[in-house]
Amino acid sequence: MKPAHRTLLLWFAGAMVGLKLVLVSAQPVVAIGPAGHDDALYLYLAESILDGNWLGNYSQFTLMKGAMYPLWIAGLNLVGLPLPLAQHLLYLAGCILVVRAIPGRDFGPGLRIALFFLLWWNPMTYEQPVLGRVLRQNLYTPVTLLLFAAAFALESRRDQPRTRRLAWGALLGLALAALWMIREESIWVVPSLALLVGSAGVAAWKTGRTLRPLVAPMLAACVCGGGLLAGVSSLNAYYYGWFGTVEFRAPAFLAAYGALQRVKAPERVPYTPVTRAARESIYPVSPAFARLQPFLEGDLGTFWAGACEGLTRKPRSEREIAGGWFMWALRDAVIAAEQPKNAREALAAYARIAEEVNRACDTGLLPARRRSDTLAPRLELKDAPTFLRILPAYLDYFVTFRGFDAYPSKSMGTADLLKMFSRLTHWHLAPSPEAPELDDRAAQQRERKRITLLQGIGKGMRWVGASVAGLGFLAWAWEAIRMARQRRLSPRWIAATSVLGACLAVVLINALVDTFSFPNRSPGALAQAYPLLLLFGGLALGHYWSTRFPSAGPAEDETSPSQAGDS
Repeated sequence: MKPAHRTLLLWFAGAMVGLKLVLVSAQPVVAIGPAGHDDALYLYLAESILDGNWLGNYSQFTLMKGAMYPLWIAGLNLVGLPLPLAQHLLYLAGCILVVRAIPGRDFGPGLRIALFFLLWWNPMTYEQPVLGRVLRQNLYTPVTLLLFAAAFALESRRDQPRTRRLAWGALLGLALAALWMIREESIWVVPSLALLVGSAGVAAWKTGRTLRPLVAPMLAACVCGGGLLAGVSSLNAYYYGWFGTVEFRAPAFLAAYGALQRVKAPERVPYTPVTRAARESIYPVSPAFARLQPFLEGDLGTFWAGACEGLTRKPRSEREIAGGWFMWALRDAVIAAEQPKNAREALAAYARIAEEVNRACDTGLLPARRRSDTLAPRLELKDAPTFLRILPAYLDYFVTFRGFDAYPSKSMGTADLLKMFSRLTHWHLAPSPEAPELDDRAAQQRERKRITLLQGIGKGMRWVGASVAGLGFLAWAWEAIRMARQRRLSPRWIAATSVLGACLAVVLINALVDTFSFPNRSPGALAQAYPLLLLFGGLALGHYWSTRFPSAGPAEDETSPSQAGDS
């Protein structure tokens, strides 16, 4: 591409970046004041950090979710940057870096800028009813792109000076640690990372330099990522007596939850891993769990059962608590019964429950399945048809960006509840019926024109994205057949495969949750996978184009079992 054309494209890209930032500035924050397990929780934790009290006084909420999003909010308040703007800027950084880090010299500037546009106008980055809220998914998504950018760079940047490789490695470690502390199901990314790291290692070995090009970035990744995890864990140990990041990953909590799910009940209740009948059979054989009985079978259990009676198809009086709510009910009950002063004491209570229930199962006092210390629902072979029946609809929902809507929903809460949202986000809020005094109808009318334009763009981008993903899959499969015949692997095809694997992992995990725990088909559940879907489609189509039309640039090197390669 001629320098003049490249400059023109860059100017156009800059204009498109500015246009989107102007349009999304019209979208308000959807403030859900009563959301004590989500939106409001992150702000309360951020405010505690700003007050110098780390995550505040210990309760069932303190280490319930990772500290990364509250840290992000607190950091933005220190520098005075509005939360929604910062999230868009971080996503912009992810788009730029992942496009720059794509392996292959033949993936020219035109293809990279086209892919950048596709990622930047991802409609789910301006979806409002769900992702317009103060939710950790808004940090999860850009960090995911940064992580894949750094992982791509292990292959595409291994010939750069050591300082640059160190920077990419530092980004890899920090992004992985941050991802690990934003949400608790980040295991989905591990196979993709293993594939990219392994591919980079094989390619480096085949150049005759062994693994030396990877030593510096991997060392930087370990130091930076490990340092971030150790820092947060150390603060938790100092304030709460437990060295770890989030209690949902603590072995004691996993063992207790897994033990309770292990007990067989005479009747299966939809979406319910621990039925009331199972609980009633456990109380006599577990003194530690029996301490929770007044709460799980009292007002607390009735409250949580009422929140999910539409799923269980049981009235709240029967106290059947679905999986998406039982974990909260269990934590509430432990805090109420044991009144622990810190995480160490709370986790000791979970450990006692796990030990007693597992012993009762192992000795035959309780009808039980095999032991599995996990939050995942205990599934049986007969559940497979149900999952396979639901999976196609879930995939269709994902690939077609079906949940998109640029118009915000209403905020919830009184003016007193919403003040914290305004103060910590530094952004205008969607109106709340409970706080009419905060409404600015003239401003809302002005902003609606920009939101309407975003709605139109997003609707068009939905089908562009779905088309790119579908055609990209065909191109990926075609290239897989061609390379299998030639016994060669392209680094960029491997990159596309890793991204496809990540998409499938996210979809499968959330489809399982949607089928057996609670309805989970929403933009919030799949937020981090939407840009990966676009990235996969762009990578696969770009690879197909560059191999079919080599005039786009010098041919990309490929690796084979018998021939060294580099890119």
